[in-house]
Amino acid sequence: MPACYKIGIAIVLFSLGISVNRASCQTVALERGSQAFTDSIGNRIDHLEKQIARLKQTRDVAYLNMQRELDHTLFIKAYYEYVTDEDLDPAKSLVETRIERSEFRRDQASVKFYRTYEEHIYALIKDQRMRYQQLFQKEKNFKKEFERYIEPGTAEAYRKAQRIVDLALKYARENNLTETIKYLTNYRSFTEALIFDLGSEYDLAELTNNAKSFEKAFQPLISSDSLESIREAEHLLAHCINYGRLTNSSLDGEYFRKQEMAVTAALSELFDREGREKELAHYTNQAVIAKYDSLNPCGVFKWHDQIVVIDEFIPSSAMENVKKGEAIIHADRMLATYLQKNKLCQSIKDLRFGYAFIIPYQSNAKNTAFYYNRSNQKWQFIACYTLVDSKDYTLKVSKYMPPLFFEDEMNTVDAPVH
Repeated sequence: MPACYKIGIAIVLFSLGISVNRASCQTVALERGSQAFTDSIGNRIDHLEKQIARLKQTRDVAYLNMQRELDHTLFIKAYYEYVTDEDLDPAKSLVETRIERSEFRRDQASVKFYRTYEEHIYALIKDQRMRYQQLFQKEKNFKKEFERYIEPGTAEAYRKAQRIVDLALKYARENNLTETIKYLTNYRSFTEALIFDLGSEYDLAELTNNAKSFEKAFQPLISSDSLESIREAEHLLAHCINYGRLTNSSLDGEYFRKQEMAVTAALSELFDREGREKELAHYTNQAVIAKYDSLNPCGVFKWHDQIVVIDEFIPSSAMENVKKGEAIIHADRMLATYLQKNKLCQSIKDLRFGYAFIIPYQSNAKNTAFYYNRSNQKWQFIACYTLVDSKDYTLKVSKYMPPLFFEDEMNTVDAPVH
């Protein structure tokens, strides 16, 4: 057996702890991590490259054997980077390419070397499929595995759990497992909350089960004149939501939804106080730039003391005035649904909408009330409400809506007329 082949196999055995039970190979590799292995391989590559440079100059007969060992070592490094990240298809392609190249050169020693990895990668692919099928059969199967990882309660344990979730998410996305992706995303957010809880002064278990404790920590942050403090409140709230979701905390989603609205209101009031409407885009990702040359996200927003609804629809008429009427009706329904969903009104039937108008898009030729979205073949509109029910009510509910910023018309690129 060639020396380089023995070295390669030795490295494989060292890095994975390969046993007769192939199903354990990948798990062992992931649990040990790959940093020490990568360092060891890197050092070997450096050594070989220096030796090869010397042997090439002296035309030593050992040059070819040393070059082959370097090729094998570079392959091992690339191969296990793929395996560690569970990129098994690229790893398989790498092996197949190396076998094909070695056969073309009639390098039987290398062919035999790479065939070992061919057998290994097929075993890993089979094991991966079986493992995830079992894990994803029921959510409780994954939950049991997840809880095993986080049980030590250390930062290292949480990072390992996070990696396991990331790998599972990757597999689920590659195989379009929609429902699995949903609950795995919750576990991913939960691990972030656990890491935050461990490294911060906050106790998420206490904050998600006791309203007084939560408000004692939360209220000073959103009452601050500092954008940084409000952002901290937003950050804390997100972790509480993610933590409480998987621990069945006594403070439920409805409670935290109200707190999200409180954060939005605090941001809006801060910008109003500082007169920064024209700079919102620089301070918060909740600010929407209504550019005339691009489509804006749909939603309900606050603009000064008014309410703005941005949405898309398919009109039944091509007449401009009829389309405007249909758009207003469509906007009324969207706004009413928003107010009811966020418990800002008792009943949709009791709502009275005041004057509403369509804000036009501007172009070189003329103003146009609608912007055609070719991607979904719908017409976008921006409806502005000066009054909903009463002035006091309009001011009250608009506080809980994300702010909207219209860029100065002089700084925009004109849009085509549709």
